[in-house]
Amino acid sequence: MFGYVKVYQPELKMGEFEQYRGIYCSLCKALGKRYGFTAQMTLSYDMTFLAVLHMALAEECSGFHKGRCPYNPLKKRTCCKENTALDICADAAMLLVYHKTMDSITDDRFFKRMVARLVLPIMRRNRRRAAERLPELDGEIEREMIRQQEIERAKNASVDMAADPTAQMLSALCVAAVTNEKQKRVLSRLGYCLGRWVYLMDAVDDLENDLKNESYNPIALSQGIDTVDKVSIKVARESALLILNASLAECRAAYELLDIRRFDGILRNVWEWGIPVMQKQVLSGERTKRPSRLSGGLNNAKPI
Repeated sequence: MFGYVKVYQPELKMGEFEQYRGIYCSLCKALGKRYGFTAQMTLSYDMTFLAVLHMALAEECSGFHKGRCPYNPLKKRTCCKENTALDICADAAMLLVYHKTMDSITDDRFFKRMVARLVLPIMRRNRRRAAERLPELDGEIEREMIRQQEIERAKNASVDMAADPTAQMLSALCVAAVTNEKQKRVLSRLGYCLGRWVYLMDAVDDLENDLKNESYNPIALSQGIDTVDKVSIKVARESALLILNASLAECRAAYELLDIRRFDGILRNVWEWGIPVMQKQVLSGERTKRPSRLSGGLNNAKPI
């Protein structure tokens, strides 16, 4: 993921925000417990959303309690008790970080390649542990990352083709902790459409930089744009808006078919406020802070 899927706090109820923050902090603890403090640096709102979604579908909720954070030990904070969803999301995060680190070594510029090489031994160790727990997901992510690289090397101008590997990866992530076949089918479609939305958002966000650096960008290629000017950028963003809205509409339609047992307010905040606000910021050019490329946007969360 790339740092685009999160709540919009001004429209979130205080109790819901406390629960969201508790899941965020608990995911951080799960990362640290399973993979060490370096893994906690990859904590993201993206994986927090995935944890909330899986916990919302679980038959039982482990509940919340007050605990202390080693990074803010003076004040007790709300945390949720250990559960399967948190563990799976922590494992999945390590798989994504490893494969995006490898992607950075292959495709990024000199400085980012050097940073990626420095952290690679740690990421490789964490990936090995995570792959033992989620072998099918690791294989799926690896296959789709290879396919993504092939599409980019071929300079494929098809937006649908370019977005498909990320969509497939997120589809696999969404069903990783689900056993109910009906819910799994719905989640697979929700994840696919959300992954498509995420990839295209990233392409829009990177549009100007990709044009300046002559890097691959499917939206620029599909519109025949090869220079940076306001008119071309506006046309490209307008063309992307239709696809983004269609993908988001499918996500929301799929969400309505899920058997959500809890945290509906948090998840609806993401669909109705968080994602639309983020989309508006990116399409208008208001968003200036980019997610970290090293971990595919996973190292973008701030303490909350």
